[in-house]
Amino acid sequence: MTLIPADTKDLKHQQDQHPSPTARETTNPFPNPILPNADEHNTAQFSPPPYSETDSNSHTLPLVDNHTEPSYSAPSKPEISSPTTPRSNPISAYSAVNLTGPLHITGAVKSSSSVTLKTNVRVDGKVHSSSYIWLEDEILVDGKVDSSGKVTLRDGVRVEGKVDASGSVDLSNGIHVSDKVDASGAISLTGGARGIFIGGKVASSGGIDIAGRVEVLGPIKASGSIRIRSGEGKAVMKLGTKVEASSVAVEGDVEVSGNLYISKTLKLKGNLHVNGDLEIKGDLIMQKGNVVTVTGKRTIHGSIKEV
Repeated sequence: MTLIPADTKDLKHQQDQHPSPTARETTNPFPNPILPNADEHNTAQFSPPPYSETDSNSHTLPLVDNHTEPSYSAPSKPEISSPTTPRSNPISAYSAVNLTGPLHITGAVKSSSSVTLKTNVRVDGKVHSSSYIWLEDEILVDGKVDSSGKVTLRDGVRVEGKVDASGSVDLSNGIHVSDKVDASGAISLTGGARGIFIGGKVASSGGIDIAGRVEVLGPIKASGSIRIRSGEGKAVMKLGTKVEASSVAVEGDVEVSGNLYISKTLKLKGNLHVNGDLEIKGDLIMQKGNVVTVTGKRTIHGSIKEV
């Protein structure tokens, strides 16, 4: 077993200098459409809690500006309070549901076939499909998204519950999921310009691909492999409490905010900068010229191999 010693730090001093951020109070982001001026103070766009700042005295230059906190842009609120906005009763259908907003659905959407909602649609309940679900362009769901097939969320979708799919899950650009993301198939998380925020765990019976500006608060677990990529431009990730898979690969210039725990071997094809502690339960396999920079404690339970 090879152990890379930590850069010496006074944990107490670090805590004094950088106290953990307090939890934010949860508020209802959906105002009562019947009562005028209700919950007006909640009309601002969602902004996830900022990362805790991490002190750095590393001798390796960071891959991105450590003083710039990552930000995630949630979907904007549709104009649902206007009397001219069309409204619909809850929907329960045997055939496919395909709707384009602006639209306010005052209950759940259920279909024995597929569900497609696009452009400024609010759902006051869950979205369920026995086939696939496609939500795109400023969609608000006040409940879970549940599908017997594939789930696709793109370009500004907020789900006040979990995302659960018997097939695969594809999330990209401006996605907020308050709870977990669970799929029997593969999961793809592509942050894009607006980022992705997931308040719970991410679990897949297949593989998981993570690229760009992604924040996951819970553990990340896959029965297959996990691939972590830098994506377009400079972006900072937050990769939950644990990354667990049959194999984990990091590609490109990847920066992680907070601690990073890898349950098995890590294969590095680029540069990895961790603003916190790094622990790898298996080996660290690197290519020549790769750089690993850690501002906290570094622990590798296996060996370091250069290929």
